[in-house]
Amino acid sequence: MTVGLFIVRITANIVYAWVTQDLLPKLLPACVIVMDNATFHKRQDIQTAIAHAGHTLEYLPSYFSGINDIEPKWAQAKVIRKRKGCSIEQLFAAYVF
Repeated sequence: MTVGLFIVRITANIVYAWVTQDLLPKLLPACVIVMDNATFHKRQDIQTAIAHAGHTLEYLPSYFSGINDIEPKWAQAKVIRKRKGCSIEQLFAAYVF
C-alpha cells in the first residue's frame, strides 16, 4: 500500500508520476486499481502504464451529488473560499461548518 500527500493542485502529470514511480512498483501482481472519475485519472498514458504492468484499472461509478451529504458542505466551503479569497487552511481555521 502507498499513500501520497501532495500540497499542490493535482494534474495528470502528478498522477502519472505517482502511479509509475510509487504505486506500480509496490503492487503485487495482477491487482485491480480503483480510481474515481477525476479527469486527471483518465489520461491514456496512466491507463497504459497500469495495463502494461499487468493490472486492471476500474473507475468508481458516477454518483448523484444530491444523495451525498458531504457535497452540499463542500459546495458551501468553495463559495466562501472564493468570496473571501482565502486558502483551504484559512477557511477551516476561520469557519466551523
